[in-house]
Amino acid sequence: MINGDFYACFGGFGPQYWTNLAEPNINGKCHELTICAVNGKTGEMKVHSKVTDIENPSTLVVSPDQKFIYAGNEDHDFGGRGFGGGLSAFAFDMETGTAKLINQSLAYGASTAYVTLDKTGSYIFAANHGSKYYCSRYKNVDGVLKPEVIRDEGCVCVFKIREDGGIGALTDRLVLTGTGIDEIEHASAHPHSVLIDEEDFVVIPNKGGDNIYICKFNRDTQKLDLLSICQSEFGSSPRHACFVPGTPYVLIQNEYDGCLCSYFLDRIKGELTRISRVDTWIPDLSSRFTLLKGKAHPWGIDVQLHPGGKFLFNNNTQGVIGSFELNRSSGELTLLNRYILDDIVMSRGIQVDRSGRFLVVTGVLNEKAVILSVNQKTGELTPASEIELPTPTALRFLYPEIL
Repeated sequence: MINGDFYACFGGFGPQYWTNLAEPNINGKCHELTICAVNGKTGEMKVHSKVTDIENPSTLVVSPDQKFIYAGNEDHDFGGRGFGGGLSAFAFDMETGTAKLINQSLAYGASTAYVTLDKTGSYIFAANHGSKYYCSRYKNVDGVLKPEVIRDEGCVCVFKIREDGGIGALTDRLVLTGTGIDEIEHASAHPHSVLIDEEDFVVIPNKGGDNIYICKFNRDTQKLDLLSICQSEFGSSPRHACFVPGTPYVLIQNEYDGCLCSYFLDRIKGELTRISRVDTWIPDLSSRFTLLKGKAHPWGIDVQLHPGGKFLFNNNTQGVIGSFELNRSSGELTLLNRYILDDIVMSRGIQVDRSGRFLVVTGVLNEKAVILSVNQKTGELTPASEIELPTPTALRFLYPEIL
């Protein structure tokens, strides 16, 4: 590669059976990892290599040494046995820009929606979203048989990473609880992400229970010690988290109300306290893509911090990218701008490269990723390029050791 160039690895949706058993809600076409070469000066991407025959690799993480890629397989039927979602481990060759499957494992939960690694790359954490509803048995109520709805457990699982980079033994399984405002979307716990910081504090947004779990990873027991549960607004549905390095702050993107929040994490008490809450909804765009009938407000999706730590970005199902300024002294958020991506349908994952020069946004339903250039002084975004991909949801960057 030319000095300054790097790689981007994309995953995406295969068929998604969120509320239907016979027909998919989204007929996803992604059954592969796509590795693209990225021009470090322009942000332009070109497909470089692929790993095929991978089921629903909708969430990704890269090891700290850049030698391994891990995918969460967002599925109810991984491996064809009805046991839920899965995990896949790949070895990445930086010289050739190619990846090879090492092994796969059950995720011990359904619809694996997020994966992350600890700072050493020795443990992988998987957030298993769980199903919305499945009717699998009946109970007698006053002499009348009525369906009893059985939902998969929303849980976070911890796995040891093997010496060869493969998925190893399950060391812990934390089952979450809680219900929320919608009888389907919030009828049970649905962890949609899990993040661990340099001090082994773990934050788990539970979109089904309108709460956020705060844990500490215990390296002696290899388990999650629950410290507290922070309750958010009824119907807020916390979805994605982001630590702000060098500060006590945690950013949480809500799904259902679309708001971005900043929190103070008391690492002595193990508790979260909210500082600010900002919305990026554009009412004039209420007719654009939403995920729930009769609900005009878009769902919030992701939040990412600029490497400089001053700016951050979020996205929602309107195809709107919000840019914010973070006050690193107070933790307050200020909305700077909202950018409308007219050609993005069902925005999903966003990522900022480590130089802070580019922001990449995936569009699931129109099957492309858009690369935006980031103004380092103002955080302003301008279109740079785009690339066609099969129903993309997530991406992660990989960088050569010597630039």
